[in-house]
Amino acid sequence: MSGIIEASSALRKRKHLKRGINFTVMVVGQSGCGRSTFINTLCGQQVVDTSSTVLLPTDTSTEIELQLREETVELEDDEGVKIQLNIIDTPGFGDSLDNTSSFDIISDYIRHQYDEILLEESRVRRNPRFKDGRVHCCLYLIQPNSRGLKEMDVEFMSKLGSLVNILPVIAKSDSLTPEELKLNKRLIMEDIDRFNLPIYNFPFDEDDVSQEDYDTNTYLRSTLPFSIIGSNEVYDMGNSLMVRGRKYPWGMLDVEDATISDFVILRNALLISHLHDLKDYTHEILYERYRTEALSGESANSFQNARNNSTVTSPAVPQQQQNNEFQGKQKSPVLPQYQAENNASNIMSSPGNDVPRDTYLAREEQIRLEEERLKAFEERVQQELIMKRKELLQREQELREIEERLEKEANLKKETLE
Repeated sequence: MSGIIEASSALRKRKHLKRGINFTVMVVGQSGCGRSTFINTLCGQQVVDTSSTVLLPTDTSTEIELQLREETVELEDDEGVKIQLNIIDTPGFGDSLDNTSSFDIISDYIRHQYDEILLEESRVRRNPRFKDGRVHCCLYLIQPNSRGLKEMDVEFMSKLGSLVNILPVIAKSDSLTPEELKLNKRLIMEDIDRFNLPIYNFPFDEDDVSQEDYDTNTYLRSTLPFSIIGSNEVYDMGNSLMVRGRKYPWGMLDVEDATISDFVILRNALLISHLHDLKDYTHEILYERYRTEALSGESANSFQNARNNSTVTSPAVPQQQQNNEFQGKQKSPVLPQYQAENNASNIMSSPGNDVPRDTYLAREEQIRLEEERLKAFEERVQQELIMKRKELLQREQELREIEERLEKEANLKKETLE
């Protein structure tokens, strides 16, 4: 009997290794903080073209709209375990005078993934090929300034910390001396404690944890925020030794040198030691909290209160667009309070219906808000597709002009030779 159990366990392990592990990381940081270079360094390959991530404002506006770009990379460790790493890049974040819309776009994206899971769980027949798109970790890159967190940093962590696991990271730490790095780390953690910002501080149950895990988590807590150095270049040091590093007039710096950077510690925590912990915390704590609020109507009520106090209905989506159709069905504008109450009263008056009126109101409001959020997300996707098409057409035009110019030069040279 024990042999059958062992064989079944080995079979499940082989299937698990073959299927791989799905893990999603969002990297957030202002332009110039080394966000794209860090992504390439984390994946050990060229994933993001660093020359195409610099966004400039248009002639008619000084605002830069945030874009969400997703890249998927398959990694494999020494034991043959495959990790399908989904990287969500955020070019344009923090580059405008007012970055409220950037916070809302990221928040809406994370909530949308939770809504997809919630919708799938409510189906009678679930899709066996459904892909979990929840963000398991958000790496928030902080620019070193020896003054702690900026107001934007505090606002972002405060708003997103209840939705996603945030790990604060000091970008471009090679620009700091060892003393300056210690000062930056201390000031950032003091601000996190002062404002009670909800970051992922490697939680564990002290009553039910091994000594090894206790030491590991305690060490990782003491290392926060992680300091990283990124590089797109790999150098041959001889004897078949390849090093990813940065060259300076005084010599070369290895980004994986643990004595000068926390990059290896962060990578191991993300992809090895705490990968499953981050996924479990996302599902068991963050998602369950969101699910409870969504089904009880708390998030709907709080969102409605925020709407009543603001003239903006949804980030980056005009009012007229929000009142348009959703998935081909006509959707009416926000109902007045008395009309919603009348609808709920009609439901309550149905024979045999003993469900409280507030529950119907909350569910009705939640469904409406989900439709608005999905509509806003679809609008942003369409806008990004249009921008991509314009970029491709512009690139094609540039290539044609280059080909024509080269052909003219070749013909002129040929005529000159003749």
